[in-house]
Amino acid sequence: MSTNNFSKSDLFHLHDIVQSSMIVYPKEIIIATLRDFFSKDSYYHYSKDQWGFANTTDHTDLPPGADLPTQFNQFGSNQEGLSTRLFIGENWRYNGIYYPAVLIKNGGSQYVPISINRDKGGIEYETISYVDGYGNQALVSKPAFFYTAGAWEGSISIDVMTRSLRSRDDLVELIAMCFTDVVFDTLYDVGLIVKPIQIGSPSESDDRNDKLFRQTLTLNIRTEWRREIPVGNLIDAILFTVNFQNLSQPDSPAAANLTINTEVSMTDMLLKM
Repeated sequence: MSTNNFSKSDLFHLHDIVQSSMIVYPKEIIIATLRDFFSKDSYYHYSKDQWGFANTTDHTDLPPGADLPTQFNQFGSNQEGLSTRLFIGENWRYNGIYYPAVLIKNGGSQYVPISINRDKGGIEYETISYVDGYGNQALVSKPAFFYTAGAWEGSISIDVMTRSLRSRDDLVELIAMCFTDVVFDTLYDVGLIVKPIQIGSPSESDDRNDKLFRQTLTLNIRTEWRREIPVGNLIDAILFTVNFQNLSQPDSPAAANLTINTEVSMTDMLLKM
């Protein structure tokens, strides 16, 4: 599964925003998940070209079944499926070029704090290994960045539009099972949680000389946002202090006037790297 989710804006970098999955990311993930899910089906098969767009080739003079995927057609193992049998895309841009169609759109979001102070002031540490000239090694933890985090809760609407009642019912059931259990763990790994799914009542309308059957699924989702503000440049130097004492006797006091202090600047460490 892959998406084309990226931002052209510099503001994410300028304000140290490392995650902000409110509208674009969830919508693209849902579309990519459905395309991958139905690409494995022989009947409601989704096929895409090398650019990720749905294959809608001309079927003039082609034999019946030429649009079936490789493992289901009878024209040899080297012939790929020529066309998609199901359209999956964003609602307003494509809006049902052909049917059956599965159209996805954002249903709105709201900010949900995960703590009373939005986790503001939290510090993430990183570990640096130092080795002296005698081969002694020490692990030193230093703050890497401050972080602030929160969550978004909203919904994604999936409109199913078909020319037949059975196709509409089949697609609604398959999509519901897909997000209820089949891909739940996969979406969890990419930072998107699908909460209980709501399925609206079916409807039908006149479309030229035919009927168009519709039904809408609403995915209630939860995602998070996060800022990581670097603080490494605030540390100019690290001070090391070594005390001498008899380690065989834990209660023995440290030797007076036998203390070594050394200071290692971050600039010196960077120059040695």
